[in-house]
Amino acid sequence: MKDYYATLGIPRDVSVAEIKKAYRKKALECHPDRHPGDAKAEAQFKEVSEAYEVLGDENRRRIYDQYGEEGLKGAGMGGGGFPGGGFSSMEEALRTFMGAFGGQGDVFGSFFGGNPEEAGNARRGASKQISLTIRFEEAARGLNKDITILNLVPCKSCNGSGAKSKNGIKTCPTCQGKGQVFQNRGFFSMVAACPHCHGAGQQITDPCKTCGGEGRVKERQNITVRIPPGVDSGMSMKMNGYGEAGLAGGPSGDLFIAITVEPHPAFQRQGDDVVLEVPVSFIESALGCRKDMPTPLGETVRIIIPEGTQSGKVLRVSGKGIPNVHGNGHGDLLLKISVETPVRLSDKQKDLLRSFQELETPQNHPNQKSFLEKLKGFFN
Repeated sequence: MKDYYATLGIPRDVSVAEIKKAYRKKALECHPDRHPGDAKAEAQFKEVSEAYEVLGDENRRRIYDQYGEEGLKGAGMGGGGFPGGGFSSMEEALRTFMGAFGGQGDVFGSFFGGNPEEAGNARRGASKQISLTIRFEEAARGLNKDITILNLVPCKSCNGSGAKSKNGIKTCPTCQGKGQVFQNRGFFSMVAACPHCHGAGQQITDPCKTCGGEGRVKERQNITVRIPPGVDSGMSMKMNGYGEAGLAGGPSGDLFIAITVEPHPAFQRQGDDVVLEVPVSFIESALGCRKDMPTPLGETVRIIIPEGTQSGKVLRVSGKGIPNVHGNGHGDLLLKISVETPVRLSDKQKDLLRSFQELETPQNHPNQKSFLEKLKGFFN
């Protein structure tokens, strides 16, 4: 005697809602679509479905509880596998499963890969991605870059149809030109690409000799990429329609360009700002000076280094950095002062420095005085 309660893994006193919940779980676990070619899973799915057919119906459940499996034979229960008086329609079966996902509509249609409304012969071409390396100056100013890519393009011999002539194209008899077929798997309904035309909706009976019926051929394409000012490494550009050609007149895919910017030997980018380290002499930093500095856009700006500027001081020149890639102004040029200590001094230079040292006072070195004050308590 079959124990339908044990098949669903539930006690005998559960509610109808709990029976339905247990069935959904068991059916999803052993459904043949999840275990293709597994005879054991298929048999288990049939047992689970048969158990729910009985316990999910109040009248049949009452007969089963009172008379067992034998009592159902006189109540119109079909024997073996799926019962004869089960769900009235496929929609009813699907509605039973919907609660497991909490959704509305054709959940399993999308789950198993098909939407009947998206059926069609034309198919979009694949998108492509390439990498492009440019110099720092090119990224700052922007440029038009000519590149060559290997792409699938429509065959010129057949104008992308794949056939040698118009009479060489026939509507697929399996899907009637829809490109998709409906398949019923137990209680599931799914949409799949037609196995005979592979979703094209038509069959090529007289293929084009150039493309072999594909409708596309590989070809090297020369294209111009417009790179806007301000691009940076890690950014990606999209060129609509520059990917591979579609099938059966479908639109072309897109071309994605991953940008890499070569580092500059002097300029260091920080967002839209640019840092430039400026070496100055001891005399220049002490007395102050004026200097002409380059910008990332090839301009020249004159800066004033104030008297007594210390090493590490940053001078900001507004609006002389990198242009914002979205057109929102420019960054700033940040000039980081680096005071260079003189080396390889002559004897005369050393004598002059010693004379200068004798004239120095603590007021000439405020940072040094502050440093010693901070350490005074530690040594005491």
